[in-house]
Amino acid sequence: MVKIYFGCSMRGGYDAVSREELARFPEIIEESGYELPSKHQTKEGIIQEENKLTTTEIHDRNYEWLMESDIGVFEITNGSIGTGEEISDMISLGKPVLCLYKKALVDKVSAYGRGKHGSKYVKTPFECYAYETLEEAKNKIKAFVESNS
Repeated sequence: MVKIYFGCSMRGGYDAVSREELARFPEIIEESGYELPSKHQTKEGIIQEENKLTTTEIHDRNYEWLMESDIGVFEITNGSIGTGEEISDMISLGKPVLCLYKKALVDKVSAYGRGKHGSKYVKTPFECYAYETLEEAKNKIKAFVESNS
């Protein structure tokens, strides 16, 4: 079974895409038949739970999930330094990465991050995809996984 690491903004906030909408992504991934080690980001009260851990415990837990995952899927509309670092770690690990963002909010999304798509320096499969509906995002996730697993 394909393991997917899902990442999105947590401490960076939910100013562009709500926590409730982001919570659909882990559901979509699991409903599509993929294993998901990281599904904690969108749970109610997650920051209070994370605050019980040290920063090193959070990093090492997430890094282990990154290493055991086959593919990374990230919703990047809400800005997040941690999500950007996870994306970079996945690339360094040589894992395929799919970044999704709301098409109408492209101006909020890092141009540097989107520029990895098609870059001659990124050697692992990497795509950025602007979606309008969750169904469209779901279809893109399935297509990306099928072509990279």
